[in-house]
Amino acid sequence: MPGMCENPVWPCAMAGAAACLSGFHDLGVILHGSSGCYYYTQSLVSAPLHCTSLDCRDVIFGAEDRLRALVAELAGSYSRIAVIPMCVPSIVGEDLGLLLEDEDVLIVDTPGFSGRMEDGYRRAMDVLAPSVGEGIPGVNIDGVSLTDRFARGNRREGERLLRMAGIPVATCFCSARLRDAYRAAPVTVETNPDLRSGVGTAAGSLLGLESLRSTFHNLQSHGSGWDTDPVFREIDETEESIVRSCDRFLRRCDPPRVAIFATAAYAEMIAGLLTTYLDAEIAVVGTRNPPSLCTIPAREAYDLGTIGDLIRESDPDLLIGSSYEHVTAPKIRFVGLTYPLRGQYMLQNRAVAGTEGVLGVIEAVLNACTPGNAQRI
Repeated sequence: MPGMCENPVWPCAMAGAAACLSGFHDLGVILHGSSGCYYYTQSLVSAPLHCTSLDCRDVIFGAEDRLRALVAELAGSYSRIAVIPMCVPSIVGEDLGLLLEDEDVLIVDTPGFSGRMEDGYRRAMDVLAPSVGEGIPGVNIDGVSLTDRFARGNRREGERLLRMAGIPVATCFCSARLRDAYRAAPVTVETNPDLRSGVGTAAGSLLGLESLRSTFHNLQSHGSGWDTDPVFREIDETEESIVRSCDRFLRRCDPPRVAIFATAAYAEMIAGLLTTYLDAEIAVVGTRNPPSLCTIPAREAYDLGTIGDLIRESDPDLLIGSSYEHVTAPKIRFVGLTYPLRGQYMLQNRAVAGTEGVLGVIEAVLNACTPGNAQRI
């Protein structure tokens, strides 16, 4: 990870690789290392993971037998096995390629110290090397990561909008069978541009109304028999509803001064929505991934100290972010968007992408900013 970082608040590369690989339902994912990092990653990723649970004796005498035994145990339950070495095996220098040369195993060398969550996700995608299949109809959905509390809602919203236009849904990266990764359609839409698979031609993003319009306009040129007019009508109806509600709010309340802490794509979308429809002042944007990914001014917010400094400097009256921001400034109105969000359950498949995602974000902000409320997403 670049530079020194005290108290990091974002998952490491190993967790990102696990999130990518475990999205393929028939791919068994082994975390080769200690149980502590395994339990953290399992709490982050809502899919089965497996671990060699190394202890100090394994570090000294080697863990080859333990890893081989776990691979053999899982082989009959999955179409393929993937192994992700954690920090200790990587530092010790275990040669997993040589160790497992007789096994049909994917080795994704992304120990936690090698980068952030997005780095591990991209590295795992590179090792998987998904591809476009011959004659596959429809459109892929990209950017679905199990580390994102809105991933399932985003996927379902993407599927709904594509089907509304009569467009077949092809492979979802990453929520699919492993074989579907190699039978992708030639066109892809993105629910989170920060997590691109790189498969097919990107038609655009599903984040925000203007991006939706642009994306479905682009899709018109990629298929015959696709009717995007119903989607455009829904976008217009969504915008009319938002304008009415925001105008009503602004007749009673001042525009909010907002601090946004999220990944770059989500932060940029929300900043655009709030400035367009609520005339909000964006006091600061803090990103968990590199701020250079934003086309709006942003600063890196990767550790607790920086988060506290940015909140104090910007003096917002609305925080959008994670439990870290909420705990740092508990008296400021808060909308939960970013991992982690402690002390609340989320059972509904809520989206940030699509028209439903836009409505959900605006609804949560209006409720949080209305006097007497403290509504979270």
